Amino acid sequence: MLSPLKSALRARRNRSVVSFGAGSESFLNIKEGELAVLTYTSAADKMRVFSSFVREGLEGGDMVFYTYPDEESAVVRKKLVQNGIDPAMAEKSEKKGSLILRSLSEHYLRNGRFDYKSVIKNELELRNAARKAGYKHFRDLDDVGNLSFLNGNWPAYLQYWDDPFWGLPSGISPGVVYEPFIMDLTAVNVDGLSEESIRKILNGFSAGNTPASRLIDFLEYTEAFSKAIGISPGELLGRKILLEFDPASDYERIVENAAKEALAHLEPVYVFTRHASGIYESLARQRSVKIVLMSASASTSTPVSQNQIVVPADNTPLVLDSLRDILNRHNGQNIFLVFDNVSELIMCVGFDKAYKFLFYAMEMTSSKPVTVLFLINRSAHEAQELSRVRGLFQNILAFEKNALEVIKKASSF
Repeated sequence: MLSPLKSALRARRNRSVVSFGAGSESFLNIKEGELAVLTYTSAADKMRVFSSFVREGLEGGDMVFYTYPDEESAVVRKKLVQNGIDPAMAEKSEKKGSLILRSLSEHYLRNGRFDYKSVIKNELELRNAARKAGYKHFRDLDDVGNLSFLNGNWPAYLQYWDDPFWGLPSGISPGVVYEPFIMDLTAVNVDGLSEESIRKILNGFSAGNTPASRLIDFLEYTEAFSKAIGISPGELLGRKILLEFDPASDYERIVENAAKEALAHLEPVYVFTRHASGIYESLARQRSVKIVLMSASASTSTPVSQNQIVVPADNTPLVLDSLRDILNRHNGQNIFLVFDNVSELIMCVGFDKAYKFLFYAMEMTSSKPVTVLFLINRSAHEAQELSRVRGLFQNILAFEKNALEVIKKASSF
């Protein structure tokens, strides 16, 4: 016999579901003409990010130039395929020249030395050739690892990166256009680097003739939320958490830290919220966060941008459809969801419908590596209502007077 949840989903199987922007999943959202610098550690699943960047380029008519640490030469093509790039497309793209794969030594150390003036000249010529050939963009993915290919002389790479020749292409290779033709991502593995070196490297990228327009740090927030509740990031994975908040407190900061920790671990982040919410204000600025806007005035689900859709707040079946679509898009993957908030849903549709929604949402995500943070205004409910909602959760937090308290914590997911 089907469970109530499965029966409800089967009844809605043919309903049209509005999804987010079609295409490959993007973790970084590098824009036209943008230079971005990403820091990572060996623990990060960087190939998910890099493969997404490469795949978007190949599917969108770009030339992709990807340099990688020497020790990855034997596996880089295999990892691109494992992370979603069609092997036939990759092979065809390499033969055509729209995908260029080179190790760091092959690209930077010709004749065994780092003649960065020559490297700049060669790359500018390649960019110019890509433009003349009609490519939409030139995607430059430069994974320099821990810069060990320079035998510790990492300042030389910063000189190369910031050389004024980059800003004077007409003197080297006429016709090169940086805006908006170039999409540049430089990635640095900071494992083994001292804190002072990391600071100097990041300072070097964020200043000078060619400042990075965006620094993407996968380090700062890797334990921003989990550490505050006394568990490791791995132990956080898969938990369904009720966060009881005081609306007068700075609870948005806790939610933002949780979302940033998920992003630091390369997990897609989805937020169910509304325009007037402080959560929307704090998380909509994060390019990689996708927003499901709950609107009392909407009657149908409608996409408003690649990263935002609007759903009617009083139609819980459609809200569940949006959740199901997200889970299907990331079947088997680690993802992070925020539902902001249960109290407003109760006000909108009544307690019984809101409780059923929570029950179904919990069942839909129960056996999946999906971390969910549900918010509820604890002062907005009678004790009996709050107790029933609490009964659905094995993990409960409270945030009031700007202090986070662990009320209940399951031993594991």
